[in-house]
Amino acid sequence: MSPDFFSGLAASVDFYVIRHSQSEGNAEKILQGRGEYPLSAKGRDQAAERGRSLKTILAGTPPGQILFFSSPQKRALETALIIAGETGLFEPLCLDDLMEMSLGVWTGKTWDQVKNDDPALWADFMAHSWDAIPGAESSASLYRRALRAWSALRDAALSRQASKVIAVTHGGLIQWLLKSTLQCRAWFPLFPIANCGLFKLCVQPRPKEQGAYMCWEEINAAASGANAEPRGFPS
Repeated sequence: MSPDFFSGLAASVDFYVIRHSQSEGNAEKILQGRGEYPLSAKGRDQAAERGRSLKTILAGTPPGQILFFSSPQKRALETALIIAGETGLFEPLCLDDLMEMSLGVWTGKTWDQVKNDDPALWADFMAHSWDAIPGAESSASLYRRALRAWSALRDAALSRQASKVIAVTHGGLIQWLLKSTLQCRAWFPLFPIANCGLFKLCVQPRPKEQGAYMCWEEINAAASGANAEPRGFPS
């Protein structure tokens, strides 16, 4: 992402990126990818808690200055709808580029299965992450998709003069939403990303020739207390 990526904004915008809460797949340690899994009971509680904390964050912001997006996948959209109920926000607009990455031949398997079934592939994974897994979305594709997602969020903020933009998405894509702002094209190092973890990017416009001021003010922030089992790998 070039320094002038956000320079078209007329005013400061806070972007809140939230990972979906615990799904039944997460609870069973399944690699979900594009697979569809509903939230677990714990996940519904996590989403409600995140909604209550977000309501405090949004207090005082005119509703017309808030934009709300979600991945269309079940676990993310269910999280977003619970958040909407707690905050009084409108239902989110689904954005396909916020979907989780494809996990290729490991989709639907558990972590224990992929570690034990093919030790050589597991060793490759530990050295090259998802670029080693047949059929998984490549790091190059994820980088491009993250930039498309950021472009959509930026353009929506500009057209609607929004000051706060919320996006509910998935762990794998969040890695690249972060990396793309750092112009990092490699999988490693990984960021910790827990269920319902919140990431806040503050963007303040400056003269076009200077680019925009960008600061990650929150990384994997919990709604309250400590996040349980933050993972660097998407699931």
